[in-house]
Amino acid sequence: MKHTLKRLHLLTALALAATLAIGCADEESDLGVGLVDPSTLYSGCLDTIYPTAAYSIIDDSLMTTGYSFGIIGNHSDATYGTVGSVLYTQIALPPASSNIDFSQVTIDSVILCLTTDGLYPDSAATYSFHFEVKQLAEPVLSDTLYYSNQSLPVDEGATFFDATVSVAPTDTVVRLRMDNAIRTVLAQQASAEEFTTLTRGLRIRIVPDGDMGMMGINFAAVRTGLTTYYRYGADTIESEYTFVIGDGATHFTQFSHDYSGTAFASADSVGGAQRLYLEPLAGHRVVLSFDQAVRDFAAAHPRAAIHHAELRLQPDATADDNRPGRIIGLHKVDGEDSYINDFLTTSGDGTYNTADGCYRLRVTQHLQGLLRDGADPLGTHLVLDARRSAAQRTVICGTQVAGKAPHIIIVYSE
Repeated sequence: MKHTLKRLHLLTALALAATLAIGCADEESDLGVGLVDPSTLYSGCLDTIYPTAAYSIIDDSLMTTGYSFGIIGNHSDATYGTVGSVLYTQIALPPASSNIDFSQVTIDSVILCLTTDGLYPDSAATYSFHFEVKQLAEPVLSDTLYYSNQSLPVDEGATFFDATVSVAPTDTVVRLRMDNAIRTVLAQQASAEEFTTLTRGLRIRIVPDGDMGMMGINFAAVRTGLTTYYRYGADTIESEYTFVIGDGATHFTQFSHDYSGTAFASADSVGGAQRLYLEPLAGHRVVLSFDQAVRDFAAAHPRAAIHHAELRLQPDATADDNRPGRIIGLHKVDGEDSYINDFLTTSGDGTYNTADGCYRLRVTQHLQGLLRDGADPLGTHLVLDARRSAAQRTVICGTQVAGKAPHIIIVYSE
């Protein structure tokens, strides 16, 4: 732990801390550690603490059911190997429909529409994606939570789309015209619940034999769905009906990784002395242990009031310039992940600060909790925001990188 121990007016302290923002909630603790209104004038001290241990660990137990954004496709690089993402979804009736009778209609065409949410790794490039859509061999269950390491079997005899489509950065919707075989699947007379069972659902993927790349999907967008054009009997007037996929239907995403030839090829975790790895799509998270630093600070300053604390993370030289938008702090509560308290009250925090060349996460309340407990035995966990739907990844400088190691800057008084 490094102490500056200079007595400073708050404004001077914040200037030396690169104009850090101040937390503005009041909490009481048995250490007397409470946040103070930022307009209050007081003398403060600056301090910096460093993690005594850190590592990157695989994050494969990731629930992917029901999110409004997703991603499909494939990507490969030297740092993280190869990753693939596949979508499984029900075909469901719109929320307002309790039943359907398509048994007597003539279906002219069926178009699968996917509202795009960005391309990766080059958001400005045009990709030739080999899309494949197959019917599932068993239904996606409405009462089941699915995880990123799960999949469902497909009916190899029911392929509804199999072709290469050009996707440009200006394309807001990808339209895939389904094979006529899907008409029989949709020609049902059923309740809403029966319909999802009878149709079983779809597997939608980008086959990795064309351009390597990934496409984000906005499931909640109005234009995302399975749009069907049909007529009754001899009518010449065509009607339109959009079945739900993604948002409004049970769906999940499967992520698969091949780490051959990488630092993760033979281990679920990698030490963080030189580099720390933050990878989305059920890749890797970072664990920082401030246990000894917290113990030392609590012993040296038992009456300290933490006014502001900020975790700073500097990307390694090997990190991709296409940076993730945000890093989130988690801690373990009864063995489960829980957002650190600061995340719930600091919207937009955890983003990359260009001026400082690092990610900055406010951890004032989180540090107060650690000091209240007098230790950090389970570590502070870091993950990427939107790690279920965005492919941007990064590498952070490790604990032994001089001048660039992760650290928490503290403004306190006692």
